[in-house]
Amino acid sequence: MTVTVVGIGADGWPGLTDGARRALLDATVIHGAPRQLEFLPKELAERAARPWPSPLLPAIDDLADGVHVLASGDPMFYGVGATIARRRPELDLHVIPHLSSFALACARLRWPAEEVTVVSTVARDPSPVVRAVRDGRRTLVLSESGTTPALLADLLRDAGLAATTTVLEQLGGPREKVRPFRKNLRIDDLNVVALEPAGPAGEFAFEHDGQITKADVRAMTVAALRPTPGWIWDFGAGSGSVGITWALQGGGSVVAVERRADRAERVARNAARAGVTVEVVVGDTADLTADLPMPDAIFVGGGLTETLAAACVGVLPAGGRLVANTVTVEGQALAAALRARYGGELRSCTVADLAPLGVGTAWQPRRPIVQWVFVKGDA
Repeated sequence: MTVTVVGIGADGWPGLTDGARRALLDATVIHGAPRQLEFLPKELAERAARPWPSPLLPAIDDLADGVHVLASGDPMFYGVGATIARRRPELDLHVIPHLSSFALACARLRWPAEEVTVVSTVARDPSPVVRAVRDGRRTLVLSESGTTPALLADLLRDAGLAATTTVLEQLGGPREKVRPFRKNLRIDDLNVVALEPAGPAGEFAFEHDGQITKADVRAMTVAALRPTPGWIWDFGAGSGSVGITWALQGGGSVVAVERRADRAERVARNAARAGVTVEVVVGDTADLTADLPMPDAIFVGGGLTETLAAACVGVLPAGGRLVANTVTVEGQALAAALRARYGGELRSCTVADLAPLGVGTAWQPRRPIVQWVFVKGDA
């Protein structure tokens, strides 16, 4: 079965190549959004135009042989062409792309495309925008509507970040506008937002109430957890510092389990300011049979028990990592027993800080931390 997807820009029918126009003129059925179908010549639209129904996905499942689809810009760049390719891999999919909003925006801003991060906020979590700006990266945001630029401004303000913000509307068309963002600006729904930070935001400062893994131990712990773009489950999350740091380093996401509601709210605030996707579970332990994302790593910073350890070992995929830190004698004895049962490595860490002593200074040791590191093998 053959389906042809044709990209069209804000310049409409005149902006199409001869090949794209011929493909559409030969069509008997053309699916598309009303805004895109309005670009078709009147006679063609009356004969062939079929607006997409809502919901969209069942209509994609029913696409028949010879159908044509009209899409915005480059259909394979966050567009319906990519959705069709993923959902209907058996189709003989022919794609005739137009210039993408990304290419047009880079051209208008004179930004080298290979140096720009792209984030779509169309029915997606906007947290990657915060992460990109925090890292000091030029970022283009594909907007969901004309309200998106103001929502992004609020998001960055709440995260304590600043960036020069430019709104690019109706790119490539006769109503194109490129202008600095300001509050109360009336913005077309067809827009892209460009964010240019002055530079990286520096080390992230966690909000906490004293329940936080100190930076040096956190670094050792995150290294043992081996950051990935996947998910970490953080038990006894406290401020969320270990899970969020893991996610920032690897591009991942966090399930934070915290029994105190006030601390759970703090984890959510820290994750939002960091630009990290988080799911917060309030309780002593997560229901490991619940519909949670499969973890690549699990950290137990508090509340280690035999039952929790067994559940974590069971849920981890092959190659998944479990790290538990403990400072009590009882917890250390349990960590040793768990190592004997499941394997892994056991290590002790003692850190001393320079502190005043009389007229001089001396090293003040902290409580020793015992860390159990388990890597699940191929069962």
